[in-house]
Amino acid sequence: MKLLLKIIIHSIFWIVFLMFSLVLSFAPKPGQWPSINELTPHFIINIVWAAAIFYLSYFFTIRYFEQRKFVKYLIISVTSSIIITIIFLILHKMIFPSFAILDYRIFAPPMFGTFIISQCGCLIKGFENWFTNIQLKAELENRNLRNELELLKSQINPHFLFNTLNNIDALIQKSSKDASKSLIMLSDILRYMIYETKTDEVPLNHELEYMRNYIDLQQLRFRNKDYISVSFPENCNNGKIAPILLIPFIENAFKYSYNEGKLPVIEIALHCNSSSLFFHCMNYYSKENLEHERTGGVGLENVKRRLELLYKGKYELKITDENNIFNVDLNIRFL
Repeated sequence: MKLLLKIIIHSIFWIVFLMFSLVLSFAPKPGQWPSINELTPHFIINIVWAAAIFYLSYFFTIRYFEQRKFVKYLIISVTSSIIITIIFLILHKMIFPSFAILDYRIFAPPMFGTFIISQCGCLIKGFENWFTNIQLKAELENRNLRNELELLKSQINPHFLFNTLNNIDALIQKSSKDASKSLIMLSDILRYMIYETKTDEVPLNHELEYMRNYIDLQQLRFRNKDYISVSFPENCNNGKIAPILLIPFIENAFKYSYNEGKLPVIEIALHCNSSSLFFHCMNYYSKENLEHERTGGVGLENVKRRLELLYKGKYELKITDENNIFNVDLNIRFL
């Protein structure tokens, strides 16, 4: 907790205490008003009295409560209240010899009040510690979140690169010209991934250009241009998005696509406005050609986790897998 906030909390407590003490001190007895000269020593002693038990509990007694030693805490609270009450009543007696400290009506109320003030000291210290712990926990969770996001992001890069290099290797055997073109596209993609994705968010237009390059690179694998249907906006204004968030869906579509005679085999569409993004990705596939579970591996599980971490409560993801059609619909609200 910041020092300024602590000062404010303590100031409020002591202002309330002083006002309460003044009201009690200047309450007239039947038939007479108290003298200022008579009340001033009492008032000063009471302030020192209250400060002593308050900060004794604030710095020392509270530790037993926080350690869950409740019996010991209660014993120390009561004992310290009795001892301090006796000390300051004796001080009163020394200044005012007529003060009858042996009268239980004189002794009991101050002792009870002392115990109450001691609990106020523990309560305020407990609140400060609780507030500090909340801040530390939030900071730790934020740090862990950033570490997990960085780990997830680092997993995407080699996963994507591995698949892309396999595709280029296949192109080398078919067409060296297409393979060379693919390497240039890959260079642009890697430049984006290395230099522009280190931030939490990137301009949506940059992410769109990155996805276009990836799709163009994949398009080289197919002779039929109708194999893929792409619908991207020319401009998404000033929108921003977490980097390389959508590419696993697109990569998954290309990896498992299968032409059953219906074109396009892959559909990719994205629409955006000032507050939302709508993404759609669909592909046909053949169950016979699947070597492992569709949702396995780094890609889709990775992006699901990133969505939950980055846009919790601000996104809707619907994935369906029916009749050899794998369909993804994602809506992200930026506001």
